[in-house]
Amino acid sequence: MNNDTEKAEKILKIGQRLSFYMDSDESYSSRIEDIQSSEMIVAMPMDSKRVPIIPPDGAHLYGAVLLEHSQFRFFSVFKKKGMLNNVPCWWITKPEILQRYQNRQFVRVKVSLPLSVQIMNDEGGFDPPKMTNLIDLSGSGLAFVSDKKVPLERQVIMELHNLPDIGTLQVMGVVQRCTEIELEPKRKIYQVGVRMLDLTRPIRNRLVHFIFELQRKELAKGLNLTGVQET
Repeated sequence: MNNDTEKAEKILKIGQRLSFYMDSDESYSSRIEDIQSSEMIVAMPMDSKRVPIIPPDGAHLYGAVLLEHSQFRFFSVFKKKGMLNNVPCWWITKPEILQRYQNRQFVRVKVSLPLSVQIMNDEGGFDPPKMTNLIDLSGSGLAFVSDKKVPLERQVIMELHNLPDIGTLQVMGVVQRCTEIELEPKRKIYQVGVRMLDLTRPIRNRLVHFIFELQRKELAKGLNLTGVQET
Protein backbone atom coordinates (compact mmCIF):
# COMPACT_ATOMS: atom_id res chain seq x y z
CA MET A 1 0.00 0.00 0.00
CA ASN A 2 1.60 3.33 -1.00
CA ASN A 3 1.40 6.62 0.92
CA ASP A 4 -1.48 7.91 -1.23
CA THR A 5 -3.86 5.02 -0.59
CA GLU A 6 -5.46 3.31 2.39
CA LYS A 7 -7.58 0.23 2.83
CA ALA A 8 -11.24 1.16 3.16
CA GLU A 9 -11.67 -0.45 6.59
CA LYS A 10 -9.10 1.96 8.02
CA ILE A 11 -11.07 5.00 6.86
CA LEU A 12 -14.76 4.17 6.50
CA LYS A 13 -16.81 3.85 9.71
CA ILE A 14 -20.54 3.69 10.50
CA GLY A 15 -21.83 7.20 11.17
CA GLN A 16 -19.10 8.84 9.07
CA ARG A 17 -20.01 11.77 6.84
CA LEU A 18 -19.49 11.43 3.07
CA SER A 19 -19.95 13.49 -0.06
CA PHE A 20 -20.87 12.11 -3.49
CA TYR A 21 -20.14 13.52 -6.95
CA MET A 22 -22.09 12.13 -9.88
CA ASP A 23 -22.96 14.01 -13.07
CA SER A 24 -21.33 17.34 -12.19
CA ASP A 25 -18.83 18.95 -9.84
CA GLU A 26 -21.63 19.53 -7.30
CA SER A 27 -21.39 17.43 -4.15
CA TYR A 28 -24.19 15.76 -2.17
CA SER A 29 -23.85 15.03 1.55
CA SER A 30 -24.51 11.61 3.05
CA ARG A 31 -23.63 9.38 6.02
CA ILE A 32 -22.64 5.74 6.39
CA GLU A 33 -25.52 3.79 7.97
CA ASP A 34 -24.08 0.28 7.73
CA ILE A 35 -21.10 -1.58 6.26
CA GLN A 36 -21.50 -5.16 5.04
CA SER A 37 -19.11 -7.63 3.42
CA SER A 38 -19.60 -6.40 -0.15
CA GLU A 39 -22.00 -3.46 0.18
CA MET A 40 -22.19 -0.19 2.04
CA ILE A 41 -25.48 1.43 3.04
CA VAL A 42 -25.51 5.24 3.09
CA ALA A 43 -28.19 7.82 3.83
CA MET A 44 -29.91 8.99 0.65
CA PRO A 45 -28.42 12.38 -0.36
CA MET A 46 -30.68 15.37 -1.02
CA ASP A 47 -30.16 18.28 -3.40
CA SER A 48 -30.32 21.94 -2.38
CA LYS A 49 -34.15 21.81 -2.53
CA ARG A 50 -34.25 18.72 -0.28
CA VAL A 51 -35.24 16.49 -3.20
CA PRO A 52 -33.84 12.93 -2.85
CA ILE A 53 -31.06 11.98 -5.28
CA ILE A 54 -31.84 8.59 -6.87
CA PRO A 55 -29.30 7.42 -9.48
CA PRO A 56 -30.18 4.75 -12.05
CA ASP A 57 -29.18 1.19 -11.14
CA GLY A 58 -25.52 0.62 -11.97
CA ALA A 59 -24.64 4.34 -11.91
CA HIS A 60 -21.00 5.07 -11.15
CA LEU A 61 -20.38 7.14 -8.05
CA TYR A 62 -17.46 9.18 -6.75
CA GLY A 63 -17.33 9.34 -2.97
CA ALA A 64 -15.28 11.69 -0.79
CA VAL A 65 -14.34 11.52 2.88
CA LEU A 66 -12.94 14.55 4.70
CA LEU A 67 -10.85 13.73 7.77
CA GLU A 68 -9.04 16.16 10.04
CA HIS A 69 -5.82 16.26 8.02
CA SER A 70 -6.63 14.34 4.84
CA GLN A 71 -9.18 14.04 2.05
CA PHE A 72 -9.90 10.64 0.50
CA ARG A 73 -11.81 9.59 -2.61
CA PHE A 74 -13.30 6.26 -3.56
CA PHE A 75 -15.27 4.77 -6.44
CA SER A 76 -18.49 2.80 -6.10
CA VAL A 77 -21.56 1.61 -8.00
CA PHE A 78 -25.19 2.29 -7.06
CA LYS A 79 -27.14 -0.95 -6.51
CA LYS A 80 -30.56 0.00 -5.16
CA LYS A 81 -32.50 2.29 -2.80
CA GLY A 82 -34.53 1.33 0.26
CA MET A 83 -35.18 1.98 3.95
CA LEU A 84 -32.95 1.10 6.88
CA ASN A 85 -34.18 1.92 10.40
CA ASN A 86 -36.71 4.35 8.85
CA VAL A 87 -33.94 6.18 6.99
CA PRO A 88 -34.06 6.39 3.15
CA CYS A 89 -30.80 4.86 1.94
CA TRP A 90 -28.64 3.85 -0.98
CA TRP A 91 -27.09 0.39 -1.25
CA ILE A 92 -23.73 0.77 -3.02
CA THR A 93 -20.73 -1.45 -3.64
CA LYS A 94 -18.22 -1.40 -0.82
CA PRO A 95 -14.87 0.10 -1.94
CA GLU A 96 -11.67 -1.69 -1.09
CA ILE A 97 -9.24 1.19 -1.56
CA LEU A 98 -9.39 4.93 -0.83
CA GLN A 99 -6.97 7.44 -2.31
CA ARG A 100 -5.84 10.80 -0.98
CA TYR A 101 -6.67 13.75 -3.21
CA GLN A 102 -6.45 17.52 -3.26
CA ASN A 103 -9.04 20.06 -4.37
CA ARG A 104 -10.53 19.44 -7.86
CA GLN A 105 -8.23 16.48 -8.48
CA PHE A 106 -11.16 14.38 -7.29
CA VAL A 107 -13.47 14.95 -10.24
CA ARG A 108 -10.97 15.94 -12.93
CA VAL A 109 -8.66 13.49 -14.70
CA LYS A 110 -5.62 14.10 -16.84
CA VAL A 111 -6.12 12.70 -20.32
CA SER A 112 -4.34 13.33 -23.61
CA LEU A 113 -6.62 13.17 -26.64
CA PRO A 114 -6.78 15.07 -29.95
CA LEU A 115 -9.36 17.85 -29.81
CA SER A 116 -10.81 20.04 -32.56
CA VAL A 117 -11.42 23.61 -31.38
CA GLN A 118 -13.18 26.60 -32.94
CA ILE A 119 -12.81 29.82 -30.95
CA MET A 120 -15.19 32.75 -31.30
CA ASN A 121 -13.45 35.73 -32.88
CA ASP A 122 -13.86 39.44 -32.13
CA GLU A 123 -16.55 39.78 -34.83
CA GLY A 124 -18.78 37.17 -33.18
CA GLY A 125 -18.08 34.41 -35.71
CA PHE A 126 -15.94 31.32 -35.20
CA ASP A 127 -12.41 30.72 -36.47
CA PRO A 128 -11.83 27.59 -38.62
CA PRO A 129 -11.37 24.31 -36.68
CA LYS A 130 -7.89 23.78 -35.28
CA MET A 131 -6.50 20.56 -33.84
CA THR A 132 -4.93 20.67 -30.39
CA ASN A 133 -4.51 18.40 -27.35
CA LEU A 134 -6.92 17.80 -24.50
CA ILE A 135 -5.21 18.12 -21.10
CA ASP A 136 -7.87 17.14 -18.60
CA LEU A 137 -11.56 16.32 -18.42
CA SER A 138 -14.39 16.38 -15.88
CA GLY A 139 -18.12 15.83 -16.04
CA SER A 140 -18.68 19.53 -16.71
CA GLY A 141 -15.47 20.93 -18.18
CA LEU A 142 -12.16 20.34 -19.90
CA ALA A 143 -8.82 21.99 -20.59
CA PHE A 144 -6.80 22.17 -23.79
CA VAL A 145 -3.55 23.63 -25.13
CA SER A 146 -3.57 26.85 -27.15
CA ASP A 147 -0.72 28.68 -28.86
CA LYS A 148 -2.43 32.00 -28.20
CA LYS A 149 -4.22 33.62 -25.30
CA VAL A 150 -7.99 33.15 -25.28
CA PRO A 151 -10.17 35.82 -23.58
CA LEU A 152 -12.28 34.74 -20.61
CA GLU A 153 -15.99 34.14 -21.32
CA ARG A 154 -15.19 33.54 -25.01
CA GLN A 155 -17.32 30.78 -26.53
CA VAL A 156 -15.68 27.69 -28.04
CA ILE A 157 -16.95 24.82 -30.20
CA MET A 158 -15.12 21.58 -29.38
CA GLU A 159 -15.15 18.13 -30.95
CA LEU A 160 -13.76 14.89 -29.49
CA HIS A 161 -13.73 11.62 -31.45
CA ASN A 162 -13.80 7.92 -30.52
CA LEU A 163 -15.02 8.31 -26.95
CA PRO A 164 -16.28 4.98 -25.52
CA ASP A 165 -20.10 4.73 -25.59
CA ILE A 166 -20.28 8.23 -27.09
CA GLY A 167 -18.36 8.24 -30.37
CA THR A 168 -18.03 11.87 -31.45
CA LEU A 169 -18.77 14.52 -28.84
CA GLN A 170 -19.42 18.00 -30.22
CA VAL A 171 -20.13 20.55 -27.53
CA MET A 172 -20.20 24.30 -26.98
CA GLY A 173 -18.24 25.75 -24.07
CA VAL A 174 -17.24 29.02 -22.45
CA VAL A 175 -13.68 29.87 -21.38
CA GLN A 176 -13.24 30.08 -17.59
CA ARG A 177 -9.46 30.35 -17.32
CA CYS A 178 -6.42 30.83 -19.51
CA THR A 179 -3.05 30.14 -17.89
CA GLU A 180 0.25 31.12 -19.52
CA ILE A 181 2.99 28.46 -19.52
CA GLU A 182 6.55 29.38 -20.49
CA LEU A 183 8.26 26.44 -22.19
CA GLU A 184 11.53 28.14 -23.03
CA PRO A 185 12.74 31.73 -23.57
CA LYS A 186 10.41 33.54 -25.97
CA ARG A 187 8.10 30.53 -26.33
CA LYS A 188 4.78 30.34 -24.51
CA ILE A 189 1.65 28.22 -24.63
CA TYR A 190 -1.65 28.55 -22.80
CA GLN A 191 -3.77 26.08 -20.89
CA VAL A 192 -7.40 26.97 -21.54
CA GLY A 193 -10.09 25.77 -19.12
CA VAL A 194 -13.61 25.54 -20.54
CA ARG A 195 -16.99 24.90 -18.95
CA MET A 196 -19.11 22.75 -21.25
CA LEU A 197 -22.63 23.96 -22.03
CA ASP A 198 -25.91 22.14 -22.67
CA LEU A 199 -24.77 18.54 -22.29
CA THR A 200 -27.76 16.21 -22.30
CA ARG A 201 -28.08 13.98 -19.25
CA PRO A 202 -27.47 10.72 -21.22
CA ILE A 203 -24.29 12.15 -22.78
CA ARG A 204 -23.10 13.54 -19.44
CA ASN A 205 -23.68 10.17 -17.77
CA ARG A 206 -21.64 8.40 -20.47
CA LEU A 207 -18.90 11.01 -20.11
CA VAL A 208 -18.83 10.52 -16.33
CA HIS A 209 -18.67 6.74 -16.89
CA PHE A 210 -15.63 7.26 -19.16
CA ILE A 211 -13.96 9.47 -16.51
CA PHE A 212 -14.81 6.93 -13.82
CA GLU A 213 -13.04 4.19 -15.78
CA LEU A 214 -9.98 6.40 -16.35
CA GLN A 215 -9.68 7.13 -12.63
CA ARG A 216 -10.27 3.50 -11.70
CA LYS A 217 -7.48 2.39 -14.04
CA GLU A 218 -5.21 5.17 -12.75
CA LEU A 219 -5.72 3.99 -9.18
CA ALA A 220 -5.18 0.34 -10.12
CA LYS A 221 -1.99 1.26 -11.97
CA GLY A 222 -0.75 3.20 -8.95
CA LEU A 223 -1.33 0.15 -6.78
CA ASN A 224 0.37 -2.11 -9.32
CA LEU A 225 -2.83 -4.15 -9.64
CA THR A 226 -4.54 -5.50 -12.72
CA GLY A 227 -7.91 -4.11 -11.55
CA VAL A 228 -9.94 -2.83 -8.64
CA GLN A 229 -13.26 -4.53 -8.01
CA GLU A 230 -16.14 -2.10 -8.59
CA THR A 231 -14.50 0.80 -6.77
